[in-house]
Amino acid sequence: MKFRFLFLLVISSFLLTACVSHAPQQANWPKDIPPRDYFVAHYENDIDNKATEDLDEYLLWVIRFYKGWELYSNGWTKVTEDALHGVKDPVVAQEIKTKMDLIGQGIASEWPKNKKDRRIFTRHIVVWGNALVEAIKRDQELPLINRVLADVNGLVAYQVAVDDIKAERYFPRDKGDDVFL
Repeated sequence: MKFRFLFLLVISSFLLTACVSHAPQQANWPKDIPPRDYFVAHYENDIDNKATEDLDEYLLWVIRFYKGWELYSNGWTKVTEDALHGVKDPVVAQEIKTKMDLIGQGIASEWPKNKKDRRIFTRHIVVWGNALVEAIKRDQELPLINRVLADVNGLVAYQVAVDDIKAERYFPRDKGDDVFL
């Protein structure tokens, strides 16, 4: 009898731990990011990635992209807030928000994939983040956002080479600059 109880306790603990470690389901999916179903559809449509990465892992990285995590606390939600900070014109603010949302969806559906199956890498996100900081300093958020949106779409469509995404693409380095972005 004790063995059966101990066995049930161990199995119950294991199952409970397994449930806690999986990516959020629809009921507890963050409300301030695109719907879970959007990313599930992208995952299901990528046969190559689906063969090497499970859905829970993919969705976990989607959430980390938007919300941040231990290694990078500023997720896309915060980056979008930063892009909107100081924008006074509500029409421009709405355009920036809409385009940042589109960029986020493009990145978040591609970046969480297995490295061999993706077209957007962490180095691209770093370049875009640094370029956005520079664009904010120069009051050029919208032109930069338009360029990044085109590049995200171009990468996913195989129209932009992965190696083309460099800092100089957005703000060419001036001769004599010691520090760039």
